[in-house]
Amino acid sequence: LLALAFGLLLALLCVEVGVRVYAPQNESVGGGLLRGPLTTPGEHRVRTPEYDVKVHVNAAGFVDREWPAARAGTDDGVPPGGVAGGSPPPQEKEVIVIGDSFVQAAQVPSEARFGARLEAGLRAAGVPANVLSMGVPGAGTATALGVLETYALPRRPDLVVLGFLVSNDVLNNHPLLEGKDDKPFYVLRDGDLVAANAVDLVVTSPLWRWSAAWRWLTRTEAKRAVAERKVSLGQGMPIDLRVHDPACIPGGTGGPTCAVWDEAWAVTDALLAELKRRCGEIPFVIVLFPDRVQVERAAEWPGAAGWDFDAAQARAAKMAAAHAPVLDLLPALRAAGEGPLYLRKDGHWTPRGHATAADATVPFIVSQLR
Repeated sequence: LLALAFGLLLALLCVEVGVRVYAPQNESVGGGLLRGPLTTPGEHRVRTPEYDVKVHVNAAGFVDREWPAARAGTDDGVPPGGVAGGSPPPQEKEVIVIGDSFVQAAQVPSEARFGARLEAGLRAAGVPANVLSMGVPGAGTATALGVLETYALPRRPDLVVLGFLVSNDVLNNHPLLEGKDDKPFYVLRDGDLVAANAVDLVVTSPLWRWSAAWRWLTRTEAKRAVAERKVSLGQGMPIDLRVHDPACIPGGTGGPTCAVWDEAWAVTDALLAELKRRCGEIPFVIVLFPDRVQVERAAEWPGAAGWDFDAAQARAAKMAAAHAPVLDLLPALRAAGEGPLYLRKDGHWTPRGHATAADATVPFIVSQLR
């Protein structure tokens, strides 16, 4: 019995060491604005069957390089989480991009990410700018609002860019459609946005705080449960696809979840208005990010065969245009020609996808900054 107990303990210790070395896990439960394992400052290795990259999490908790110090004249000098480096020259513009995992871009090398490619493109166009990426995986517009208020606005940037992914962001804004509940939500009451309570997926314990292996196991199980819930909510297909359901577009025949989707669109509209309002005199623009289903006009789920994957994008473009200048990247990505733009299983942009999206965005940003 002693030998068995010792062997079991040794095996658990090996698992713990293996996770700490090959899949480090921070202790964050992700219930606040910053979600996911990539929030602890430092270097992190991200490895899946499709990619193997090292990412840097800066002092503020975002996957990005260390940011320059906030310029003189800002509200409090530095944003929460701190910064590193000197103040940028006064002639340089500061552009902040907020959004979800497409902005975070933890699937590609640092120089290949949307923000880095956008900065390089702006400088090549004669507009010296620092582009700061504030991407939060799984973020909806409610999370973007919190990131704007907490991290972006204190820096008084020259431009705020919202990366909006119609296939995710609308459902992310409604707790009855979203598969994860560890994020901020708002509901509409008499036309006003009211914050709703969010419940963490993980309840911390001494074992959670001590064991990286337990955190990895818990997070893996949570991801599996979320994936199952998404298919359940989507009535046999991922709920993300239902934003393209022709039954729920204006003039459609209606369906079991269409009323909830209508609420999600209404909350999204109100959140975009609030983002614009809080930016005040700081210019605010919206860039629509399409997903692979929209670019390829095809879904792998038989129930979505023959759907119009342009209608939701057009609806989002019209809604966004009521609040800010809008750039729709769908035409540029469809015209990109040969070469993969999206990871087949992961669904995020490849380096070529990031480059194509950034190159198409540069003229739009240049026009806004000038």
